[in-house]
Amino acid sequence: MRISILILFLIGFVAVNAQTEIIAQPGEYVEAQNYGGRVEFKRFLQQEINYPEKALANKIEGTVELAFVVDSKSGKTSRLEVKKSVSPELDAEAIRLYKLLKFVPSYYKGDRMTTYSTLKFKFSIKSYKRYCKKRGYKTAGINYEEMDTSNVVYQDNQVKYKPRMVFKDTLENISTFIQKNIKYPEGTLRLNITGVVKLFFVVEPTGRITNIKVLKDVGGGATNEAIRILRLSKWEAGKRDGKKVRVSKQFKVNFNLSNEPGMDVLPNNY
Repeated sequence: MRISILILFLIGFVAVNAQTEIIAQPGEYVEAQNYGGRVEFKRFLQQEINYPEKALANKIEGTVELAFVVDSKSGKTSRLEVKKSVSPELDAEAIRLYKLLKFVPSYYKGDRMTTYSTLKFKFSIKSYKRYCKKRGYKTAGINYEEMDTSNVVYQDNQVKYKPRMVFKDTLENISTFIQKNIKYPEGTLRLNITGVVKLFFVVEPTGRITNIKVLKDVGGGATNEAIRILRLSKWEAGKRDGKKVRVSKQFKVNFNLSNEPGMDVLPNNY
């Protein structure tokens, strides 16, 4: 099956653009997507969605669809528009969530392309109540006065107080946390696969983790296991100019079978 693609070609610095439609064969085109794809997007919504009180009270539900342009070089988005509206409140919440996401640009025949993309945010009161019960909190009522709301993502060296992992046991550290929670993948053991899984993620001002992206993959299930362990971790947000801010970090897990059976599974230092 062939795929029809709408590509945006920017002409210099002029605020005028040309659009063209091309037909791609299977495997030639990779659509732009948020970091981590559909799986991470689903987890992100379950964790971050804040159902507007007015919409809850009026039992308003539906799917908001946003359209935007994903830049070929930076992955940054622009030209946001509401393609399908439900209500002002749900539209606004969808836009707030969209602004927290980072994106990988489209690829066509191995080259990055600037393209239009869409994203759907489904609002279901039943699902939202289930999310709140599972996560143990509602985002409504959070004190945002101590948080930076600009959505800027800083790097570690740009903040005075870096995010740090929080442990229940004062004697615990990142290495012991991983050793305690690791479930060594059967495929990795069977195939004798070793290597370092490297993940990118963002620590939000709330301390929650978003935008998990695989920077370096290892087969045999090791990458999925590293992601699972990262999702178990708890964090204290970084600070800049007295405000809690968004900070990007990397998480590395070394799957090393050379010392079997004392399998050495160590992260990078923080």
